[in-house]
Amino acid sequence: MSRTRLPLVQVLLCCCFWVAPLKTVSAQEELNIFGYFATRFEKIYDMPTVLPDGELQREKQPGTFGYPSLNLMMEQALNDRFRVFVNIGSRNGQELSVRNFWGEYRLSRYLTGRFGKTYRKFGLYNEILDAVPTYFGIEAPELFDEDHLILSRNTTLMLHGNLDLGDGVFYYSLSTDNGEGKPQNNVIPWSYDANYRFGAGKYRMGISGYFSGGFTTPDKRPGLGTPASGVLPWMSGDRFEVFGGYVEVNKGPALLQAAYWAAHHNARRDPAAVMVLLRDAGVNSRQRARFLADPAADPAEPGNIRTAVTYQVRTWYLRLGYSHESNLGEIAPYLQCDFYENPEIIFNKLYGGDEEVGLSDEGKFTKPTLGIIFRPIPEVALKMDASAHIQTLNGAVGHYSEIRLDVSYLFGH
Repeated sequence: MSRTRLPLVQVLLCCCFWVAPLKTVSAQEELNIFGYFATRFEKIYDMPTVLPDGELQREKQPGTFGYPSLNLMMEQALNDRFRVFVNIGSRNGQELSVRNFWGEYRLSRYLTGRFGKTYRKFGLYNEILDAVPTYFGIEAPELFDEDHLILSRNTTLMLHGNLDLGDGVFYYSLSTDNGEGKPQNNVIPWSYDANYRFGAGKYRMGISGYFSGGFTTPDKRPGLGTPASGVLPWMSGDRFEVFGGYVEVNKGPALLQAAYWAAHHNARRDPAAVMVLLRDAGVNSRQRARFLADPAADPAEPGNIRTAVTYQVRTWYLRLGYSHESNLGEIAPYLQCDFYENPEIIFNKLYGGDEEVGLSDEGKFTKPTLGIIFRPIPEVALKMDASAHIQTLNGAVGHYSEIRLDVSYLFGH
């Protein structure tokens, strides 16, 4: 990372201890208050729609301004072992929500216990998505896109630490919580992350995983919007596991990141919820054939709705960035490519679907992105990028494009 960006990451990620080391203190420190806010413009060009008769139609959509990010963070070291953190945010510039609040006890560098509502350590991005002004890119990697999360982002109880190993440092975390939906008897979910950093921090290799611990339930039902978990709203139960790995190379001004994850689902569809989808959600013919044993027959016929289903969600990304210091400020071009596949998803977001992957015939898409960042001063970031969504529609490979402009400000210390 450049000399301009590194202090910003340290400030915003002090809560995670990924970049900034925990200071040794003998008395209570001052309460630190910091955060950022962003305004974004987005426009989609030639958004395709598959009509009921199967014909493909292109629609013009207006550009929109939005307020995707407002984060106010507070952290304090109570003494040399106890630390607390609160993160309050808004995604629409109106309603506020508590993203995180936790306290932790540091027994040693080898073992720290954290309890509260906290982002789980998982891959390169889950903990730092609220620090969007500081990293390459505007949108989150597809596994953490809020329209189709591969698993929930938050956990409750986490143990983490690090130790010297060879020429580098080994970091680990283990966490557990109530699960994706409501708590269930005999269901104990847990997740883990382990990574090794070496070469004076220039290289990182790691793995992350999650086990639902049994059949867990959705956090929303069809008609109530996008779920905040990896369980789809039309399931009565879902036993699944996620596993993947990632690498990062950070050499001076250049950054390379790559990651791959797969989620294996063994689920049961809720017939009543599937009936709601078939009646109100506008599922296409391929999705209808997936839900029904006989798509031409009445869904209400006994046994026509397929309840048992196994499927796999896959995603990977590649991210490249280069930071250049000029007389005007920092200029940082970047190139990204994301892939996401979920054959069980539908299109309608209100019913728990997704308008990207749910649009395609096979439930998958690839999204290359080209962008640039300009920071006239370290506290201000102007980002602009363009993406192409490439997917199969009506048996033919097609695409549509979108552009984004994001302006963000950091404040506090």
